[in-house]
Amino acid sequence: MLTIIKNTFREALAKKIFIGYYIFYAIVILIMIFLVNMDSVEGVMSLTDSKMLVQQVETGFLTISWNLIIFFSLISTASFIPSMLEKGTIDLLISKPISRPMILISKYLGAVLFVFISMVFLLGSIWLILSLKSGFWDPTFLLSIVWLTLAFAVMYSIVVIIGLTTQSTVVAILVNFFLIFVLCPLLSVREAVIFSLVTNETVKFVFDFLYYLLPKPGEFRDITTSLINGDQINMWKSTANAETGSFTISWLSPISSVLFLLVTMAYSVYYFAKKDY
Repeated sequence: MLTIIKNTFREALAKKIFIGYYIFYAIVILIMIFLVNMDSVEGVMSLTDSKMLVQQVETGFLTISWNLIIFFSLISTASFIPSMLEKGTIDLLISKPISRPMILISKYLGAVLFVFISMVFLLGSIWLILSLKSGFWDPTFLLSIVWLTLAFAVMYSIVVIIGLTTQSTVVAILVNFFLIFVLCPLLSVREAVIFSLVTNETVKFVFDFLYYLLPKPGEFRDITTSLINGDQINMWKSTANAETGSFTISWLSPISSVLFLLVTMAYSVYYFAKKDY
């Protein structure tokens, strides 16, 4: 397993994915350093509570960049599975004294570990910058590393199954783009937007069914920002208050997404084990 994970990192390095990945995040970090040193920010910090300001910056950064980071990570790692299935590479792998399920799981974990380390670098640096600047050291923001990696892991399971069945990096990227930026955000606001326009119960059932069936990367962000702000999190059902405009996320969203991950990866392992290469 460790050998395959190491090979995944070597592949990323050989394809310049590793280098490009960290150069891009280094630029983001430099931009953050510049922004938090602007005179306007200095003035605001002298007049307002530093804790509130830091939380606003942290949640604002996550709100703006969450889906972009996931999608960028998926683009960077989408080729791992198709390249593994190339003639010669797959022949060498399956000739090794390691089971096919372990090969696929190791490849999957290699991609997830790659992104986790990248998130430690990016989000850990941003947390350090904000903490040094403000003097407010709140480790809660570091939980975003885990939640963002988990959201990526869920979406990457789709890349795995598409990569196995089509051996196409482009298809995997396009499907994830549609889910992350179009369908999943639309389903998450179905009650507030779609159901206010549609009265047909069958249509509502279809939208509800798709919402609970598909992964919810945006809700992982809402969980993270709620934890940073100390907001309440419901157990099973998200609620919205029309009078105050507030929205309370529930733990059901990440739980159902993780179940989607487990089912998708279980089928991928089964498919890979039965496929004749």
